[in-house]
Amino acid sequence: MRKFSAHRIYPVNRNPISFGIVETDDDGTILNIRETGGKPVEEAGLEFYPGIIIPGMVNAHCHLEVSHLKGLIPEHTGLSGFVSSLQKIRHIDQEKIVQAAAEADRVMYMQGVSGVGDISNLELTLPVKLKSRIRYHTFIEIFGLDAVIASARFQNGVHLARVFSEAGQPNSLSPHAPYSVGKAMWDLLSREANPSGRISIHHDESPEEWELLELGTGPLAEGFRRAGFDIGNLPSEAPDIFQLLDKYLPVDELILVHNTIMEKVPSARDIKRTVYWVLCPRSNQYIENLLPDIEAFAASGLTVCLGTDSLASNHSLSVLDEMKVILQAVPGVTFETVLRWATLNGACALGMEKNLGTIEKGKLPGLVNIPVFDWLQNRLGPRSQPVRLI
Repeated sequence: MRKFSAHRIYPVNRNPISFGIVETDDDGTILNIRETGGKPVEEAGLEFYPGIIIPGMVNAHCHLEVSHLKGLIPEHTGLSGFVSSLQKIRHIDQEKIVQAAAEADRVMYMQGVSGVGDISNLELTLPVKLKSRIRYHTFIEIFGLDAVIASARFQNGVHLARVFSEAGQPNSLSPHAPYSVGKAMWDLLSREANPSGRISIHHDESPEEWELLELGTGPLAEGFRRAGFDIGNLPSEAPDIFQLLDKYLPVDELILVHNTIMEKVPSARDIKRTVYWVLCPRSNQYIENLLPDIEAFAASGLTVCLGTDSLASNHSLSVLDEMKVILQAVPGVTFETVLRWATLNGACALGMEKNLGTIEKGKLPGLVNIPVFDWLQNRLGPRSQPVRLI
């Protein structure tokens, strides 16, 4: 058994505990959480760490398989520029892709991430995930506007899902985005995808996306036309994510990613389904130089989660760095709120809440120490960094 303590323990599912003690089994299972009356104690075998201890974090949206593209795509090019650059340089030697993914996985774990919702188009990351100390749910990405090749492309996705399932890796088929899935592909998804599962879909990421869906114009629409894609193949419901999914894929659990340019953030009472809203602020800054309406999300009562997107559109896969950007940009949002976004909410979104998301008896969330903490403001500071304990 190991015993961990710090100036403050944040279990997430209960109030913070000053000088609390977390007891774990050798494999990291939480055995007990003890209060000490807010005072430090001395015990044999007690490991005391300065700062705070939090549960391992959850990266609810990641693209591990493009980790080899770190630093190769310019910032602030907009969505069309990013997509264009990605298509030109995405495919390189497979060994390099696997090596970069393995290194990204290793660093992400050391930075305190215990669970990841990962987008995949290939099976190259499967060996990485099988060896990883991180829990993954893989979203097999489905996209394409061309009706002629829709069936073949969809069957590739079905095959990939089968490969992951046979390897014991949780997964689900997921449409990429409303602007990138044609009617033929939606028909296939509606017939063959599992409506009782969960999907992750990019949503309201860019002004260019809005212009394409609402008006059929703009840089993204023109880029599609130059590439020979017919945007007339998009469903008429594509501008409204809920109408679109009600028609084609009324799944039980929905993960909406980015939500950068929403005209109005709804309140929780207006949403009549299970929806998880993933924010990827540093990726939004990287591509569009924009941030979602974080203050409105914090006030909405919606279940908000955090993601990093990929190393093609971010400088790291650190969830703590996403938290720091939010807390710096919106001082009115509390540390406790953003911590819940980074832990329990993400675990629920990925179906991992039985093991991850809180420091709670019986769970294996991992423990992360943040030695540098701004006690006066009760928030992370510029020098706050995660240290993996278990």
